Amino acid sequence: MKVKFTYRGCMSEEEIIQYLSSTPDFFVRNAEVLDGLTIPHPVNGRAISLLEYQVNQLRKSTAEYRGQFERLVEVARENESTMQKSRRLILAGLNCRSLDDLVVAVDDMVRDDFEVSFHTLILFGDHQDSSIKGHNLEVDKGLMPFTMNLDDCFCGILPENEMSYLFAENAGKVNSVAVLPLLSRAGGDIEKRGLLILGSDKTTAFDQAKGTFFLQHLADLLSAILLRLTP
Repeated sequence: MKVKFTYRGCMSEEEIIQYLSSTPDFFVRNAEVLDGLTIPHPVNGRAISLLEYQVNQLRKSTAEYRGQFERLVEVARENESTMQKSRRLILAGLNCRSLDDLVVAVDDMVRDDFEVSFHTLILFGDHQDSSIKGHNLEVDKGLMPFTMNLDDCFCGILPENEMSYLFAENAGKVNSVAVLPLLSRAGGDIEKRGLLILGSDKTTAFDQAKGTFFLQHLADLLSAILLRLTP
């Protein structure tokens, strides 16, 4: 015969819970009650034994823990990858002696770490002695107003006219971009020094929902390298 709990008029559900919690050996002394308990199946609603229910819960918990562990492993791998990329960029930056050396370092980073097909490196001001594209903040300020207003990294797509200015004939092939502002924060004031714009033909390559933490880290490293080369 299956045994079920029934409420007495003088006992509430909370009182039953409190009693069982304060008497952990109740089912040890009354094993026949435990054997007779049944619980509705969480999926199909049929009655199952308490043991079967506990096994199902254990399997569910195990699957959840496995999922959490796999996510932790994935995060650890991403962190290791981020550390390696940062290390390579720092070493490359230490070897830069000119802005043209910076161009080579950026080309290597884009090719090896991002594997994207398009990028544009822009420095603000007059840099005619280097191969880097220059941008006059006063004369050219109307060419990319959206991009110029960014103080933090941005992922997504830029206005069509700015895409054309940044990527020229390749603009139509770029379906997502990452903008890395290169800034000086000396003395607490923000001074815009340049931009690195990465472009991919994949719409999901640079997605704001993925976050910009690593991009911001790279932008800070590149900014430090740039400041060393252009005091």
